[in-house]
Amino acid sequence: MASESSTFWVVTAPEPNFDEIATVNVCSHEVPFPAYWRIVQFFTDGKTENEAVQEVIRHTGTKTLRVVTEVVSSIFENQRRIQAPTTRQPSRFSLAFMKPKRVSVYRAARIEARQDLRAAEDRLHVAKSRENQLLIDAMIIMREIELLDREGIDSDTRRRTLSKIEIRMKDVLEKQKDVAAEVECARRLTIIHRASLA
Repeated sequence: MASESSTFWVVTAPEPNFDEIATVNVCSHEVPFPAYWRIVQFFTDGKTENEAVQEVIRHTGTKTLRVVTEVVSSIFENQRRIQAPTTRQPSRFSLAFMKPKRVSVYRAARIEARQDLRAAEDRLHVAKSRENQLLIDAMIIMREIELLDREGIDSDTRRRTLSKIEIRMKDVLEKQKDVAAEVECARRLTIIHRASLA
């Protein structure tokens, strides 16, 4: 199926999906709802875990085998638990109390989603703070270069001092590149978790 490829790719994506697809957390992996329900469909169709893994791997590639196996195994185990028969005959009262149980599971998922959003927002705040600090550091270094040009020092001393300043500037720029990537990642995570709470 051509559409299945787009359904499964996010299961093992190394970074947040760009289409803001709602996801569910399975074994610490963010699985998009279309992929989750497709794997549930494999279970209801009577496929084995191995067959389901092979089906997903056809779309995600063999490098994702470990992650796909964990996700499929967890989803299949959840479905087995859901469909497992009760050990005793249910009474009218026990049936009446099953609905609030499902609501509490939903509530727990919402609480977890809010915690994930809070963590992503904290991560974004920290990354932006680091980005601002690096900007200040870069401005200080640029000021040092300006002052160096004004000072009356011999060329050897100026060259050595300038070399040290350039090393510091290079270090700041490398850190800035890493922090910019962290800011972008945290921003995307925040968008995804907000979408899951919508």
